[in-house]
Amino acid sequence: MLRECRRVLKQNGRIGGYVIHTPPDLTPAAAQWAAELGPTDVASPHSPAELLALAGMTVIEEDDVTDLFRATCENILKAQKELEDELRAEKGDEIYEEEVQEAHKMITGIDEGLLLRSLTVGTKP
Repeated sequence: MLRECRRVLKQNGRIGGYVIHTPPDLTPAAAQWAAELGPTDVASPHSPAELLALAGMTVIEEDDVTDLFRATCENILKAQKELEDELRAEKGDEIYEEEVQEAHKMITGIDEGLLLRSLTVGTKP
C-alpha cells in the first residue's frame, strides 16, 4: 500500500498517519502477546519509519504519541461506563463487552511497553 501511495504522490508530496505498532526487537513470545493485545497485524518486524523507507520514501517526522493514546483509551473506557445503558441498548451486550475488553487490552499493552503509537510523516523524494 505504501508503495502505491509513493507512486501517486507528486515529488516532495507528503503522507502521514498515526500508527499503532510494537517496539523493535520483541521476543517471539512478546510479539505474540502484543498481537493479542493490539489491533490486527500490530506485530510487524518493521517500524513505521522503516516501512516508509522500504517503500522509497524519506521520513521527515516521527513523534511518539503513546501517552496521548493511553489517555484516549482511558477516556473511551470512562465514556463507555458513563453511557453503558445507552450503548448496551444500541449495540447489544456482546458488542459492548467486546469494545470494553479491547480498550482494557490496549491499555495493558501500552502499560507493558508492547504497544506504541506514533505519528509518522514521509515524503517522496
